[in-house]
Amino acid sequence: MKTPFLKVLLGCAVATMFLTACGDDGSDGLPSAPQSSAEGPVTTSSDSSVPSSSGDAPVSQATDPQSSSAVVAPESSAEVDVPPQGGGYTPGTLEEEIAKDAPFVAASAANGTLIPVAELLASVQPTDRVLFVVRHGRRGSGTGKEQKLHATGVNQAQSLGAAIAQVNATDPIFYAHSDYVRTRSTALNIFVGRGGDSTQFQSTIVGKLAGGGYVKDSDLLSQHADEDFEKNQLKVFASWMYQGLYTDTFNDLTETSVTFLTQHILPAFPPEYRIGIMVSHDMTIAPLLVYCTNQAVNFRAYENLDYWLGYIQGLAIVIAQDGSRKYYPVNGLYGEYAYLDGAINRS
Repeated sequence: MKTPFLKVLLGCAVATMFLTACGDDGSDGLPSAPQSSAEGPVTTSSDSSVPSSSGDAPVSQATDPQSSSAVVAPESSAEVDVPPQGGGYTPGTLEEEIAKDAPFVAASAANGTLIPVAELLASVQPTDRVLFVVRHGRRGSGTGKEQKLHATGVNQAQSLGAAIAQVNATDPIFYAHSDYVRTRSTALNIFVGRGGDSTQFQSTIVGKLAGGGYVKDSDLLSQHADEDFEKNQLKVFASWMYQGLYTDTFNDLTETSVTFLTQHILPAFPPEYRIGIMVSHDMTIAPLLVYCTNQAVNFRAYENLDYWLGYIQGLAIVIAQDGSRKYYPVNGLYGEYAYLDGAINRS
């Protein structure tokens, strides 16, 4: 069965953007580019004006994981436009950045096994900074931009927050996410699980976290995955990432990943923060992680559909004092709900 999609106008070109943003359950969904034209961090949101009874209030950890209740970003959330954060990273030309990043990727090429987020955080040197770019928690049955987290996804995010608190309960954390309800709700519940007051939560929207710029032609992607889109799109993505197929459908993996990293992710991470968490989507994170580990991580869905990025899993970028970087695949699933959505910890 095909996943429904809609077409929107971007500038003067027509591109197909799917409502199935970023897979979301490891077997269906495609990341849509944000409908806003802004791709940098453009919005800061705060829940300071949201009453505790808001629909965005975190669900209790005791919630039945099969329940359909979930977190939703309140429409009344205060949002103001701000210029891009900047200051976190000033990119050079694409050619310069590719050359600069090559030794960082080479140094990360042995990192194919997902490391628990809290374990990696505890190992980071006091002079280093670390930015986690993770997939959102389990969503509900829909795949559109307004789809809420499933109650299990709420618990997954809060469990990660609690695990982070055990190794670092005091350092301020910078939170960012795409302009999807479920990514913001994931960030909020990580914050709450760490012990934060939901009414004090603040975050930044980074539009490029929805899509990353990897898909060149969404119509062709739909055609390649035509017979069973929900499953075949994962195989198509994986065939491109590891075998170099479908170059008519996707942009260059290295160029797109370096652009995504150096023009969107790193510049959005303010230098005054030592720890950052960005929440994105699987079909945005998976190709980035394959690039950053030089294919060491195994998301070869054409071999097995279980070989894909799970919920609350993703990439850690450790930034040394000298500006050098190292990349690690990470697993943020903890507690009684983790087993539901854990991708195989493969090397």
